[in-house]
Amino acid sequence: MSVRGAVARRSPFYEENPALDYFLHDDPRLPAAWAPWFSHEYLAYFCVQSLDGLMALPPVPVRPNPRFGEKIWPIGPRHIDVYKESYQAHRQLDPLWSFDYRKRNGDFALETPAGKTIEPWKVVVIYSTEPDLYPDYDLVLHRNQKITGGSHGWRHMRFRLLGMTFGIAPRSFSVHRDLARLAFDSGHDYWGWRYLSRGAHYLADLGHPFHVKALPGSFLLKNVLARHELFKVVSAMHQSYEVYTERRFREGFAPFKEALLSGAREGREAPGDVRDRLPAYIRRAERRHNPIFYYLFERFGPELREAFSRMDPDSPLDAATQTNRCSADAARVIFSDAHRDRLDFLDRITVEILADVGRMLGMLFAAFSPKS
Repeated sequence: MSVRGAVARRSPFYEENPALDYFLHDDPRLPAAWAPWFSHEYLAYFCVQSLDGLMALPPVPVRPNPRFGEKIWPIGPRHIDVYKESYQAHRQLDPLWSFDYRKRNGDFALETPAGKTIEPWKVVVIYSTEPDLYPDYDLVLHRNQKITGGSHGWRHMRFRLLGMTFGIAPRSFSVHRDLARLAFDSGHDYWGWRYLSRGAHYLADLGHPFHVKALPGSFLLKNVLARHELFKVVSAMHQSYEVYTERRFREGFAPFKEALLSGAREGREAPGDVRDRLPAYIRRAERRHNPIFYYLFERFGPELREAFSRMDPDSPLDAATQTNRCSADAARVIFSDAHRDRLDFLDRITVEILADVGRMLGMLFAAFSPKS
């Protein structure tokens, strides 16, 4: 199925909202050099489309990073701020088989481009995957970070296991929301939106069942002595769900779009502070974990787990890097003709998750946007 062809499916929702007819990957306002698009970019894209005030904001000048947070929030040694506003298109990657966030159709500037401007909504979308690049890798943050697969997982997850809490994703969100406010207050509007984009990434992670719960307790008890097998299974189920969700977005699966748009509209009207809603939001994501875990484990069986046979808990590579290398094999299993009829349950529960994520992102973005 071609990505563009998939968008042709229509529902009454689109007839009532003609301005929202795009699906990110077919939006002519966004250059092909920025593609292929990944899940966090779809999340941000549909949510900002629901805020007319944000969409109407004029372009802001691209500026160097004011580096407000480096003392309180160390950045991974391999991270470099790229500037996608200045690009050269060199390739045309297949979006259905692209799994590396660093590989796009274009190459981007490594220095702040002079004279460039960009609309704030585009900043929020195109930098929403930035936390999954290098800023959170190769850091020593906590003695228990190996449980989350490394420093990247430590900042992107928060779950309880054996009476202990692992990961600091709520703090990751709060720090970047505060950095966004500091940037706006000091006249660094471009970086205000870019910090906000990073904060939205961590907020969305907290609605992801595999970021707030590692594995079912009963499964842990049965396999507590099989460390290597536990690591492989947990990694396989987590990454397989990521692969499934991303592929559905890229296919133009309309219910995902509708869930995010409707959720964001609800969130933009919600009273209060989004941070006050985090505990209940996380609990809802936790409750959705076990059904997805066991569905993937039982319905796709050894074939799916074999796709992650290369996973090694003793590898010097971060768990996220290892799982990314197994993604293509996982996609072949999940989306094989033999398994297509097994996607209905995943579709339905993911629509619930995306509506929840949409509400939270809509609430966050509305707090930084003019009222329409």
